[in-house]
Amino acid sequence: MSRTPGAPEPAEAAETTEAFERFVARLAAGPTGPEHSAAPDGSGAEPPSWPAQLAAALFHGQDDRTARHWARSVHTALGRLEGPVPFAVVHDWHARAVAPLLAEVSARRGGDGAALESVRRLHERALAGERPTRQEWTEALGPALTQVYGYAYAYADAYATASVNAREYAMDNDYGEEKAAEFAAMYAKLNTDANARSYADANALANTRALAAAFAGADGQAFARAYPFAYVHAYALADAERAERTGREERYRAACARLADGLGAALDRAAGRAREDA
Repeated sequence: MSRTPGAPEPAEAAETTEAFERFVARLAAGPTGPEHSAAPDGSGAEPPSWPAQLAAALFHGQDDRTARHWARSVHTALGRLEGPVPFAVVHDWHARAVAPLLAEVSARRGGDGAALESVRRLHERALAGERPTRQEWTEALGPALTQVYGYAYAYADAYATASVNAREYAMDNDYGEEKAAEFAAMYAKLNTDANARSYADANALANTRALAAAFAGADGQAFARAYPFAYVHAYALADAERAERTGREERYRAACARLADGLGAALDRAAGRAREDA
């Protein structure tokens, strides 16, 4: 019986399957630091660590079946690139996947989205071939990251804990039921608001310069040293955290799936451009 034209030989198909399974195993091992790299065997030069970190974080953020299906599409796109992943993918992913997600979060929280839009525009400019300066990135990223980490803060959990502790204190000091409830509500809000601000400010301060340098220089190794897998977590948490705690895990996974699809699409576009330029 003749083979279908263009179909892989059995040995070739087996090798491709083995390469994919090794790729999945690396993703399943979890996101790691900048010294780690992961790419489908046989796809050419291994990409810098930032694609491995992003891919592993997004893989873990999805349910098993969805993650495996997504991993196959990413494995295929990386193979089509036949070389390192261009840094333009970072700008593409942020402009077309991360920014729309965070804009929706901002609108839901009553924000105007201006700070986040400033960052999106810089990514669009970079995609168009411009080179926004480190100063421009720093000025835009500071306020935007402060908002992102503020949205990602587990406010409902922190408020509940503070309220319980405050009420116990009030009851131990003979406030009575009504005044204890009032004290608990007041203390929980003041305490949680302050902690949320501190959390957002500290994380933005810690990450702004590193990201600005990486984005301005289109520097893959600098981006890897900024531990981009942590940003995946922050972006997804920003969407998942709500006043109600129920359904948070489902929202987190949905956000990761959306970000994962965005990364896959960015890789596909990069592979298409690479083929056109070849």
